[in-house]
Amino acid sequence: MTKIDRVLVSVDWGLEFPDCILQALSSGVSDHAPLLLSSGPLFHPKKRFRFEIYWTKLQGFDEAVRDAWVCSDTITDPFQRLDALFRNAAQALQAWGQRTTRNIKLLMAVATYVTCRFDRAQEDRILTDQEIWLQRTLKLALLGMASLQRTIEHQRSRMRWIREGDANTKLFQAFANGRRTKNFIPRVKVGDDMITDQSQIEAAFSSAYENLIGTDQARDFTLDLEFLGIQQMDLHELDVIFTEEEV
Repeated sequence: MTKIDRVLVSVDWGLEFPDCILQALSSGVSDHAPLLLSSGPLFHPKKRFRFEIYWTKLQGFDEAVRDAWVCSDTITDPFQRLDALFRNAAQALQAWGQRTTRNIKLLMAVATYVTCRFDRAQEDRILTDQEIWLQRTLKLALLGMASLQRTIEHQRSRMRWIREGDANTKLFQAFANGRRTKNFIPRVKVGDDMITDQSQIEAAFSSAYENLIGTDQARDFTLDLEFLGIQQMDLHELDVIFTEEEV
């Protein structure tokens, strides 16, 4: 019953196949369990919303949140309204973040390539004033994008002992990919059935929590608060937004 079967991969391989999954199959007549390593699994997990810390430092963040914090007037239940507001804000913020920052790695690669062409051109001729300005602008942009990339990887890695100035992005990405694979649920057992389809797994979890929470039903008995003589309290202040004095 000891764990002697292993699959060893390098950091570069893990970055090349971040969605790989390792499963132990049935041992059968042997005392060893064969390991199945899938580098291209059939499942496509949904990307959950992640609030990026650097968004608050970008121009237009407050306006994006203000414009996204809306929902339909037909929703009257306060909990459903709050849920709709959060969902709409998350979807709008994610789209706004992608439009604002775009693909950082691609932008860094383009800036690095153009800067390299300028460096090679300097060996044969003197750069013009416009080319010098563009070269300096690209280098400054590279520094900013590299700092932003480290901030993103640092947030996703959740490694407190690594500071934001560390440039070991491969280590950051390896831990981030490992945590994402670890959090994935490949199968769920419901009764005697083993469910592997992602939509059916979501339905099973939803049904389980609905059974735990229960449904709204009419009460057979109620309390006559007036007969008990309990003094009514004015609680309208509980719905008021927090003020700076209270904080």
